[in-house]
Amino acid sequence: MLNQIRKNVRNPYVQAVLGLIILVFIFFFGWGVRSQKPAYVAKVNGTEIDLATYQRAYGNLAELYRQAYGERWNARMAKELGLARRALDQLIDQALLLEEADRRDIEVTDEELAAAIQAVGAFQEGGRFSKQRYLQLLDANRITPLEYEQSTRRELLLRKVEQAIRAQAQVTDAEIEAEYRDRNTKARISFVAFRPEAFEPQVEVTDEALAEYYEAQKEQYRTPERRSARYVLFAPEAFEKDVEVTDEEIRQEYNWRAGEFAEKEAVRARHILVRLPQNASEDEEKKARERIEKIRKQIEEGADFADLAKKVSEDPGSKDKGGDLGYFERGKMVPEFEKVAFSLEPGQLSEPVRTPFGYHLIRVEDHREARQKPLEEVRDQVERDIRRRKALELAFTAADNTLMDLEDGKVTWDDLAKDHEVKTTPLLAKTEPVPGVAKPEEFREVLFSLEPGQPGEVLETPRGTYLLALAERKPAEVPALEAVRDQVEAAYRKQEAVRLARKKAEEFLAAAREKGWEEAVKASGLEAETTDPFVKKGGAVPTIGWSPELKEAVFALEPGQVAEEPFEVNGKIYAVRLEEKIEPDMAGLEAEREKIRSELLGKKQGQVFEEYLQQLRKEAEIEINEDLVRLDG
Repeated sequence: MLNQIRKNVRNPYVQAVLGLIILVFIFFFGWGVRSQKPAYVAKVNGTEIDLATYQRAYGNLAELYRQAYGERWNARMAKELGLARRALDQLIDQALLLEEADRRDIEVTDEELAAAIQAVGAFQEGGRFSKQRYLQLLDANRITPLEYEQSTRRELLLRKVEQAIRAQAQVTDAEIEAEYRDRNTKARISFVAFRPEAFEPQVEVTDEALAEYYEAQKEQYRTPERRSARYVLFAPEAFEKDVEVTDEEIRQEYNWRAGEFAEKEAVRARHILVRLPQNASEDEEKKARERIEKIRKQIEEGADFADLAKKVSEDPGSKDKGGDLGYFERGKMVPEFEKVAFSLEPGQLSEPVRTPFGYHLIRVEDHREARQKPLEEVRDQVERDIRRRKALELAFTAADNTLMDLEDGKVTWDDLAKDHEVKTTPLLAKTEPVPGVAKPEEFREVLFSLEPGQPGEVLETPRGTYLLALAERKPAEVPALEAVRDQVEAAYRKQEAVRLARKKAEEFLAAAREKGWEEAVKASGLEAETTDPFVKKGGAVPTIGWSPELKEAVFALEPGQVAEEPFEVNGKIYAVRLEEKIEPDMAGLEAEREKIRSELLGKKQGQVFEEYLQQLRKEAEIEINEDLVRLDG
């Protein structure tokens, strides 16, 4: 049974379908199931969220992150990201929203449901919904139409109730004006920089101070646990001779992956570009047009298009290739360019085409119609894929059987070395890459999950299945101070230098408030600098760098006023004074009004929705079964 499950998960057809269906089905199938045993993870106003639903939601969330992070994804990251809590919170929120939909009499009509299902690309053939394909895909995943339609209806219902809640958000003209001011008001400051390295010679290092510092910081110097693995790779190539692939399997695989073998309509074209901005003046427009017409005339008189493109085209991406853009499908180019390119016959030269980039001349080299590659054209590829998949399964079975023999004491690792190449990794910490293996992060994760004396574990990868065991373990330890004294002393000096620089900056600010900025600068013997004007939102402070805290404080000051505290930015300590606050020209508000409204509305809608959800949670009776689900990992 386990092998069958693994086989189904590895099947590319099933993977493709799951990618389209799983988000709907996993999150919603199973609501309201009442188990005879207390197998629920939570109750929301009496509605149970059963364990199976929670496990599927957690698995789906983990899969999304696995796809995002690729081979870097591991169980430790899942724990650090709190996926267990996120999955349960997601299900609780959905239960509350479904109740809210019922309270508001929000429904999903049969017409809305049908339209949503028919729009799913996996259920379409030739761009149109295919009932046969729909039923075939559901059957392949052991989902009935009723189950899928119920889960889709729930998804649509959740979307509708969320939209209804978000629609309550409003943005006032006063908020738009305040945001415009906030974005466009500028400040100019004077500053004095205190460089910690200048204070390092003043730092006194005593054995007592260093020992005290090390005692407080010693965990930073802890050497991590290190492990090495011995392993055998069961590669699929060794099993391909035992694989048989039937014509029926090839035909079935081809049908399952039909979309993969569909070629969309495409053209291959060359172009020459005379670059011109959209907001060009009438005179600039005229000159560019005359120039492209002149180039077109040269081509009509016999000049080679590719040679001319290399000389005069202003598209750096295609110029050196003679203007060749390769094959592209519809939707890949700007509409003006695409419309002309797909209307030309091979070898035909276009009239000048204006796009946001400027003027183009287009010549189509080839026009490839949409088609479905027949089975015979891709048969070898399909057969290779099936053979590879089956060989990987045989490799896994061999590794798994060998592990069971190790566990039963029938063989030892020394015995394995007689028939297999047993390799050993160097000693590695949890954060170090494993050299020379596929899926190195997962390999490392398995290695650090092994107990001393454990016979081993298996790890499936695209390269084959690894059988690995713990070869050597060096525990983590905190070294004696003398072993890392140079490192510790250097860190202590830097810390103390920063403290002394900050103290000096504080003394400077106190003097500036008492005697005036100019007098304090003169007395300090340091040089004050003045920045260019900068805005509060976005971007760094000129000359100083990125510091939201500094900006927040500066824009709260009045001109001539110094900041209460110094700021540490990019390793330096800064004392600052506001020189000038430049109010924006409100005449520019109208041009920005709708853009600001849209941005603020999106933000407020998100806030309204989150606040509403929190209120629903606050008013709800939520019981979490701590015995059944752990939310700390």
